[in-house]
Amino acid sequence: MKKLLTVLAIIFSFTLQSQQKTDTLDTALQNITRDTKFGLALSGGGAKGFAHIGILKMIDSLGIKIDYITGTSMGGILGGLYAMGYNADQLKKTVYKVDWNRILSNKIPYNKVNISEKGEYDKYILEFPVVKGFPTLPSSYIEGQYMGEVLNTLTFNAKHINDFSKLRIPVELTSSDIENGGLVMQKKGSLPLAIRATLAIPAAFAPVYIDGKLLVDGGLDRNYPANEVRQMGADFVIGGYTGFRLFTKKEIENPMKMIYQTHAIRSVEDFKHQKELSDILVDFVDPLGDITTKDFAKFRRIIKIGETEARKHLPEFVALAEAQKKLGIKSEHQMIEEVKMPTAKFTYNEEDGTPITDTAEIKVIKNQMGLVEGKYYDAKTINEAIDRVFGMRQYEKVYYTYTTENDHLVMNIFVKRAKKGAFKLALHYDTEQSVGIIVNYTYRNILMNRSRFLATVDISERFKARLAYQQFLGTGDRWWFEAEAKMIHLKSNDLTFRLVDIYSESENARFPNHMYRNITGKIALNYNVTPNAFISLGTEFSTERMYSLLDKVDQTRYDNYSKKLYNHSNFNTFLKFEQNNLNKKYFSTKGNHLQASARFYYGDQYELYDLEQVQPQLYSILNPKGDYYYQPENLVSFTLNENFAHPVTRRLTVKGNLFLGTSFGSQKEGIYPYLFLNEKYNLGGSEYNYDLLNPEFNGLRQKELPVTSVAKAGVALQYRIMRRLYLTPSLHYGKISQKLSPFKQSYNILGYGLNLGYESLLGPISFNISRNDYLEFWRIYFSIGFKF
Repeated sequence: MKKLLTVLAIIFSFTLQSQQKTDTLDTALQNITRDTKFGLALSGGGAKGFAHIGILKMIDSLGIKIDYITGTSMGGILGGLYAMGYNADQLKKTVYKVDWNRILSNKIPYNKVNISEKGEYDKYILEFPVVKGFPTLPSSYIEGQYMGEVLNTLTFNAKHINDFSKLRIPVELTSSDIENGGLVMQKKGSLPLAIRATLAIPAAFAPVYIDGKLLVDGGLDRNYPANEVRQMGADFVIGGYTGFRLFTKKEIENPMKMIYQTHAIRSVEDFKHQKELSDILVDFVDPLGDITTKDFAKFRRIIKIGETEARKHLPEFVALAEAQKKLGIKSEHQMIEEVKMPTAKFTYNEEDGTPITDTAEIKVIKNQMGLVEGKYYDAKTINEAIDRVFGMRQYEKVYYTYTTENDHLVMNIFVKRAKKGAFKLALHYDTEQSVGIIVNYTYRNILMNRSRFLATVDISERFKARLAYQQFLGTGDRWWFEAEAKMIHLKSNDLTFRLVDIYSESENARFPNHMYRNITGKIALNYNVTPNAFISLGTEFSTERMYSLLDKVDQTRYDNYSKKLYNHSNFNTFLKFEQNNLNKKYFSTKGNHLQASARFYYGDQYELYDLEQVQPQLYSILNPKGDYYYQPENLVSFTLNENFAHPVTRRLTVKGNLFLGTSFGSQKEGIYPYLFLNEKYNLGGSEYNYDLLNPEFNGLRQKELPVTSVAKAGVALQYRIMRRLYLTPSLHYGKISQKLSPFKQSYNILGYGLNLGYESLLGPISFNISRNDYLEFWRIYFSIGFKF
């Protein structure tokens, strides 16, 4: 009986509340006159804010007039765009079209990274700015470079409007002053920048400077701005709330949810007061359930929930529409037309608005942008210009705003400088070498402006290290100097050594594996033909050593055994052209990567250790003065490597590869030219290799088949099974030769394979199985992580 009474009490309470709401709405509707102003207030809620589209669809379908709008965070985005003239269907299509994965990252497409920076881009898991010599946590997770581009594009028609009251519908967006505290309503200035500020969730998105204030998400002070839309002049308020729900006692045992709750309590309490100022309120909190602010991938589901919940309030919206119709109040909602004004002036500023005073830096930015005063530019052209500046990687963020002066359009460029130092980490493993941790330290402007120094080590059993310095010359953005020193220490996969059965005379026991160490030093002068292509002229010194890897037991058994096989060093002077506009570094779907080089080798120094008695088979192979070899004079090699990707459908991409490696020099009939290992083409590996001397080939381990010359063609079909999972069958065909030309005394080799790849947070994951008719057995290869 007690339970029954409790249920009846609850039912009565809900009925009473519902009746009170109905009575309040009826009173508000009865008080509508032709002078009544109607406001729309949309709350923040991250991804949950997509639900507001349901309210906007209801308003559009019934022709309800809106006079004022306020918005916070996602409500600010949708509210600001709706105020411009976008309708609900257009906003829904925009949400579907935007690449949310990219918005929620700091990455840009690979083809927008300057060619001087491509080698170091997107190859580390973690990156920490270095302050006073010590790594520190980044100030925020997302700088929002791509977000700024999207917002500038969407609001481009309103670029000449700096007073938000002059939009189709006057709008104000909430933000919070993170430095001094307090609510700041964005009423004037740059609309895309104001939208960017209202969604700057602390510690997730970087704060935004506007008028000297450092602003973040307005939800800190007012997540549902109903009071503010009334202050604008609204007499009747429609609201959408997608904000916070309080966690249960059990849920807040999770420390992250406890932190979230401390912010939510204040916002929920404020909402209790704000909702009393609303005449029609759609509360999405309970219907959205466990959907969180970061669930952008669930936008379809969120929008559907929003449409369903808005329809539950159909009688209220219909009553309002009929009341407006009776009084002759009509909605004339349409997009602002773009005014195609030329840009009269450019200004160049730090992120906080301080003008840049370095004329050389301004000249570089101008050169990269390629825009001139007195000309009209569309959004695409401007975004591409900004991307070119950002692609130089000197800045963490580059964005622009428009202001009008004396009826002329002024474009203001703002830059946020990258920290001078950065400490970076990555992990890797593959079945052919070993597991390792890649540690990188990058320092910019160490000696002069527009320079970069980096030191990278691979801490593993197969140790690798690299030091590199580059410096742009003068005030231009074309010429740059490069110096590099690199060392690799790897287990040799050289098929030559493994095919020669080496036995001791007494024990009939096989000798062990071999190790290869190479140290190179390079200096070069480079010229950027375009942001994605450059020409390089330089000289390289290379020294290599091969030795056998003998365990301690075997060392006691072979007293006369020497681990050393040979030492070799030489120089080469090279001329190289490289062009790379692939859209992704891994699993690319569009673009091409072309490399062409000519190298002149000289200064050979060779020391072959006394192997004639101990390892006679190896001695005959490694001795350039043997009966079967001659050393060609004036050796010049030419290498061409073209890789391209072309999308056939949204999921399917055709990939192709053409490789030619050939050499020119003195020739002798009947015997073979002797080329040292760093002059040969080391065929093998299942993964795309950026090194010109190491072309990949199915069925071979990395650098397994050294040849004097090679001509190769490859084709692959990359199919995206799901968002980041790819299945790629491939076919390789080549002609290989130990002559200088791949078409003289050559062997044909056909390889085929299947690769399963995944784009993970740790880096690309590849599982490959392949075979060729040269070895005629299957090879399995697995790797995870970024490569050194």
